Amino acid sequence: MNKYALLVIDCQNYFFDKSSPAYLPGSIKIMPKINSLIKYARINEWPVIYTSHNAPTKPGNLMAERWEHLPAGWESELYNKLDITPVFCRLNKEHFSAFFKTKLDTLLKKEKINHLIICGAMTHLCVDTTVRHGFMFGYRSTIITDACCSKSKEYHQAALLALKHGFCQTCNLQEFCKSLKKNDGHSRRIGNPRKT
Repeated sequence: MNKYALLVIDCQNYFFDKSSPAYLPGSIKIMPKINSLIKYARINEWPVIYTSHNAPTKPGNLMAERWEHLPAGWESELYNKLDITPVFCRLNKEHFSAFFKTKLDTLLKKEKINHLIICGAMTHLCVDTTVRHGFMFGYRSTIITDACCSKSKEYHQAALLALKHGFCQTCNLQEFCKSLKKNDGHSRRIGNPRKT
């Protein structure tokens, strides 16, 4: 039986506030879907874990070499239109993967979570890397396709295509909710058939 947690990736000012140099135009469309997922998680008593990306604090992190500007301070704060659950966990990360050098794996194992529902930014970077990393640790994942966005539709769609093939299930919010209701909140499979 699946035991779910909702992972809300990097819904922070850096990507969601229009005044930020890294603002993602698609973020305005996905925010209502993300908040609907959070509400759904609260009703079903799933843990909700929010990540926030931060500029590197230690040497050897190639993020600093790859990007001219990385979030710090206000840019790393969760976006003010994001629904924050009364009981929640926030993880700060300095790499694309939410598992790398964080307590995410420990937290999920403590709660006996085996299936992650994933939304947020960006599909082709932090969402993608987190799903792949989680797969190696034995976590099933479902990406809610209309609750994620990237710098472009092309990046978003390309990432989803690759992830769906080898690493996770994908479906939109409506399909996800229908699937859970059909299976009383304990869906065996959500989204894609088992094909390669």
